Amino acid sequence: MSTISANPRFNWQQQRVMLVVLLLTVMGLIAIYAASSLKGQQQFGDEFLFLRKQVGATVVGFIAFALIQWLPWRWIEGSTLPLLGFTLLVLSLIFIPGMYVKIGGASRWLNIPFIGGQPSELTKLALVMFLARNLSRQSNDIHNFFSGVLPNILIFAVIAGLLLLQRDLGTPVLLFAVTFSMLFAAGVTRKFVLTALSGFVGGIGIAVILEPYRMARVMSFLDPWSQVKGSGFQIIQSFVAFQNGGLFGVGLGESKQKLFFLPEAHTDFILAVIGEESGLLGVLLVCAAFVYLSFLGFQIAQGQPTSHRRFLAFGLTLTIAIQACINIGVCMGLLPTKGMTLPFVSSGNSSLLVFLLISAILTKLAGGLSSTAEVDVAHAGGHD
Repeated sequence: MSTISANPRFNWQQQRVMLVVLLLTVMGLIAIYAASSLKGQQQFGDEFLFLRKQVGATVVGFIAFALIQWLPWRWIEGSTLPLLGFTLLVLSLIFIPGMYVKIGGASRWLNIPFIGGQPSELTKLALVMFLARNLSRQSNDIHNFFSGVLPNILIFAVIAGLLLLQRDLGTPVLLFAVTFSMLFAAGVTRKFVLTALSGFVGGIGIAVILEPYRMARVMSFLDPWSQVKGSGFQIIQSFVAFQNGGLFGVGLGESKQKLFFLPEAHTDFILAVIGEESGLLGVLLVCAAFVYLSFLGFQIAQGQPTSHRRFLAFGLTLTIAIQACINIGVCMGLLPTKGMTLPFVSSGNSSLLVFLLISAILTKLAGGLSSTAEVDVAHAGGHD
């Protein structure tokens, strides 16, 4: 059995997870500077503004990454309910005027001194940790809807509802995919999954119809050229960036689309800048890194000795993989435009910190348990 001690010697799985995460993060820093330097200079008089913020988040994130490797596993398990409670609390502040600042029509950023950021990012970690804990309880009967399924759906529904009040549709879609994948992995019937999927798709349809800007995004996704100067502008500029890049790219820092043609070049559409400057090869490298990280994550999940850890590794890996697929799909015009970052790569302190925490826990899981006794404690506690 693999072990983790107080002073861990990283095994090959841990080393590879860390190397892939480091690669994506460094690629992100390079791309963020290339994509944001002109915007920082023109709008704020500082070409390094966005890079400096990302570097700060990177340093904090990797310190937290290292700390998690040293923490006793029971501390991480014990943080599940407090983290969920804190997440629900900060999401609920949307009901208090002045607690959130509105940017671009969406109220997703906390307006509290010393606590900025987007709480929606934290929901990705909090929900997966809760689901892993709940689904692995010995008393949990996944075939009983009211006791085994409904509690998980209710927590998801509360979080999704609070996010929708912030005009955030992308994160609920991601959380839905993760939640019902974990429920399906736990043994819920296909009939239930299909019913839930039908209901959720219907709900998404209503949410799109009720908000004109969402409907405009869907229409521009179907035919962006009909909205060249409107909602289709962003995705068309992304197409142009990929076309300009060709196979080998135009060179680092030489992107033309980042010159205020491509909105959100350093955040949601950073892959388009990577594609323009490093070409198809650069895009394939990014995609290959996410594929390999996902492969490692699922391999880690398969090798866990308790159901709690298997569900946790599975859910965390899904979160990275699905969000990466959504962002890449949007940049390539395969999905409607959504405000969702590319994990580890896009500019965004909250996003980077949460995904570094996710990868830190995956790395911790890859190290196994600290002792056979800990396995016995997990079994006794109902986590298998």
